Amino acid sequence: MTTINLYTTPNCHQCRLTQRKLNDRALPYRLIKLENEPAIAARLKARGLLQAPIVEVPGEETQIWNGYRPDLIDQLAARQAHHGQPTP
Repeated sequence: MTTINLYTTPNCHQCRLTQRKLNDRALPYRLIKLENEPAIAARLKARGLLQAPIVEVPGEETQIWNGYRPDLIDQLAARQAHHGQPTP
């Protein structure tokens, strides 16, 4: 599975919940702190993504959403399991 990009902001409860859920589902991700990446933050804002966390799943058809979405994380984990990779 492709490594997920997890964009976060300081003191973000939904960011912590998302990170915990990704860990629980053993999904690989790269943590990107938006306060350290103003160009990335501006690009995401221009796309209308105004709330952290922002989750980006690169691929043939990049999937991106913002906010805590355990349902979508579960779908990613199910897709990973379907492709023969173990999940906890």
